[in-house]
Amino acid sequence: MHAGDTFLIPGDDDHLWAIISDPAKDPENVVVVLFLSWAEKYDQACALHAGDHPFIKHDTCVGYRGAKVLSNRRLEELRRAGKLRLKAPLSAQLLELIRNKAEVSDIPSGAYSALRNQGLVP
Repeated sequence: MHAGDTFLIPGDDDHLWAIISDPAKDPENVVVVLFLSWAEKYDQACALHAGDHPFIKHDTCVGYRGAKVLSNRRLEELRRAGKLRLKAPLSAQLLELIRNKAEVSDIPSGAYSALRNQGLVP
């Protein structure tokens, strides 16, 4: 899979997930974040609005706290098994915004380290 790819996990939840690291640079440490309906209790580092992505229909937060680090191999296995349903990729501008806001978010340190090691954040 690629930087900016988005997907749903059928049967698990209705949240959109996005790859924000670069699997081409480090296929063993792929960082994915989820999008959550906006609520005050969620990290406000990166709020999105209807139209920022075709899937987003109302105010949304990037759920950095729930970020996961997976291997690209595992993501491809899940995709081939039908356990991931691909959606429209992030625009280059939205991907950059989400990466930039990771620095001021509550993203787990391991996920942030993976982004930093790939040269995507300071």
